[in-house]
Amino acid sequence: MSFIPRYNYATGTKVTLVNKEMAFGSKTDDGYELMDLETGEITVMGFSQYVGLLKTAAVNVESSSPLAVGVVERRLGDLKTAEQLPMFQQEHGHFRRAICVAAETLETKLRFELCKPSLRLTGPLLNKAENRKFICKIATDILGKKVRSSSSRGGRNSEWVLYAGRTILKYLALYDDLGPDEDPIAALATRDHLKGNRLQRLANRLLELMTKAWEEIGLDLKATSPANVYKHLQMLVHEENQVRKRNGLKPLIAPSQKTLTAHRNYLLSPTELLVATKGVRHARNKRGRGSSDIRALCPGELVEVDECKLSLISCAKAQGYWEHLSCDDKKTLEEMDEEVRKRLTLLVMIDVATRMPLAWILCNDPTTEATLALYRMATRDKTKEKKKYDCKGDPAPAMGLGMVKTDNGVALRNSVAVSCLLGLSANYTAVRTSASADKPYIERLFGTNESTLLKLIHGYTGRKAGEIPGYDAKANGVLDIDELYGILTRFFIDEYPSMRHMGVGMGGRRPAEVLNELNENRGLFKPLNEDQRRIHLGWKSEVTPNDEGVRVFSGIWYNSEAFQIAIDREPGVKVTVFVDPDNVTEATAIIPGVAGEFRLQLQVTAFADLTVSEVIEVTQAYRKENPGVTEIYEDRIASEQRRRFDQLRKIGVERNLPRSYSTIDEIRNRAASVFSGARVIQSSGNTQTVRPGDINSGVSGPGVLSIGNGEAVTGDLDGNPATVSIKGTSEAAAGATSVDGAEDPKAAPPLEAKTLDPKHQPIGRPKTKGTFK
Repeated sequence: MSFIPRYNYATGTKVTLVNKEMAFGSKTDDGYELMDLETGEITVMGFSQYVGLLKTAAVNVESSSPLAVGVVERRLGDLKTAEQLPMFQQEHGHFRRAICVAAETLETKLRFELCKPSLRLTGPLLNKAENRKFICKIATDILGKKVRSSSSRGGRNSEWVLYAGRTILKYLALYDDLGPDEDPIAALATRDHLKGNRLQRLANRLLELMTKAWEEIGLDLKATSPANVYKHLQMLVHEENQVRKRNGLKPLIAPSQKTLTAHRNYLLSPTELLVATKGVRHARNKRGRGSSDIRALCPGELVEVDECKLSLISCAKAQGYWEHLSCDDKKTLEEMDEEVRKRLTLLVMIDVATRMPLAWILCNDPTTEATLALYRMATRDKTKEKKKYDCKGDPAPAMGLGMVKTDNGVALRNSVAVSCLLGLSANYTAVRTSASADKPYIERLFGTNESTLLKLIHGYTGRKAGEIPGYDAKANGVLDIDELYGILTRFFIDEYPSMRHMGVGMGGRRPAEVLNELNENRGLFKPLNEDQRRIHLGWKSEVTPNDEGVRVFSGIWYNSEAFQIAIDREPGVKVTVFVDPDNVTEATAIIPGVAGEFRLQLQVTAFADLTVSEVIEVTQAYRKENPGVTEIYEDRIASEQRRRFDQLRKIGVERNLPRSYSTIDEIRNRAASVFSGARVIQSSGNTQTVRPGDINSGVSGPGVLSIGNGEAVTGDLDGNPATVSIKGTSEAAAGATSVDGAEDPKAAPPLEAKTLDPKHQPIGRPKTKGTFK
């Protein structure tokens, strides 16, 4: 049988059970009698049930009984402990307690020396010099400060001086009446907080006018000043005095502006005033209750993302080549500088468990592509940034993302960014915009970044307009974006992870050490599959493969053995290629209708470990040359081509080589002879034939069989029928001409044409397919 404790409580002791106020009654054999202070109902709670509730946070028992009023409550009112008093009152309490303890010691000493057990201290006895010295010595040892029996000369000092005997007896009586659970320091402390006139000195009507002035003018979202409210109050008081004057009453006197402000503080708390003048959202950010819980235990389990416009001005003139640019290029860069000055934005992702920065992106305008670049940086290795910007520490390694928390920013919360996170098996939580309590860790990072780093950089404009009026930020904005990104990278890798962090769960540890500790004890969140990462976060291209693989971005080739075998089975199909723009070493390809992904290797090894932008820069550097050098080489190529052409033509003339080219007139004549000719005209009559050997006969006779009604055997290109001569020679052949167009005198005279007998018709094309029978 287990032991069940039974506690003794004084009757009337107040107790709170599960948010219900009750009071203890008598203790019975079955349990405690409890009375509900609201309804008066009396119930009995068993001892075991009450002990079980004591182990939870559902029970709150007051320290004293409401029926007994102690010394502290009689003297100080609602105050019960010394910590509720100002420090100078607590010091007086410690001093008086030391005197009381010393006086009790003196009383015991005198009873023993004088053999009077019932001896009581009196005023004259306490005023004796030897007794005062004894009390001062004991009080000095207890208090730790020098206590003198009389004040020293020379004006004011900070020494403690012993009271007179009658005053010591007064405090000794209070000390003897203390209960066992009362604070002696609070009971003996001074009551300076109760000093002053507590009576109301302002008329009720004047208080009403002061309240009306604050309601009509002061509690406005325009955040009017107390001076505006005071002027309005003077108007109200003047109008009220006009009424009082007609009724024979004394006029009201307008209070001071300080009294008016004190009345506002009496009516409203600072939080209520902030809500009335700044709005609910601003008040929630400034005075709202946050969470002090440890929200993440594993690196990568919970991350927060936010964007912030930097108060910096950068300039393209700092590149060092400004004087070499043309006027148009200078104008373009100046326009770019203006855009950068207006829209320079920093995107940051921070791990909640370790407070380590996982990714940071600097962009002109927060877009979806910038958010995807932030996710890519958080899930990849950042050794390249460490080496490029000469960092000493180690950045956060590549890790997966468990929960991503962002606000309602356009670049952060959109269908593309959220779908990419869901494709990576990450959870997404959208919190309120401008609500610092929803994502406190990333908000604190921006504050540290602003106060520690940005305000020291050239071109800082301040947190708000007019903060640094004597500093010309535009004249000092000499940093370009790459230099600024290098400074931010060194801050997020070397400086911020090495700083002591006093946040919840950190306890003054450094983020880099917390990451190492959690890595050894709990491990990091599982990394992402590279193919899936490229598919959801990479750049997409649809290309047609060939025997060399696939080419993306007009010059980066990828291929693999498995991919080559697959596209041989699917000829002519377009494939989708995904490339990580931060590292072009590998790519992922998807073939329609083919299961699985194909991991492709880079074929140009010179581009290994480069980003897409770096590959383009390298290619541009290869193609770019000085215009003077270009002119030299182009002249050299043209002169060499002219010399080679003249040499080959000379060799052809000297050695009588036939020409391999033609002039334009010769080509036209040849084309005319190629396209000239005859075409057969279709016959419209019945198909007939003749015996073999008689088809070319020029005379009529019984051997000629008519198979058509036309008179012409052939026709020219325009469809006009030609007349057949008696000898079978056409008029075109009879009228032959020379090459230059004149008639040839040696040519035979034209023959007279003779029309064929209607019985002997020319041969026509058969209407139906087949062979002649």
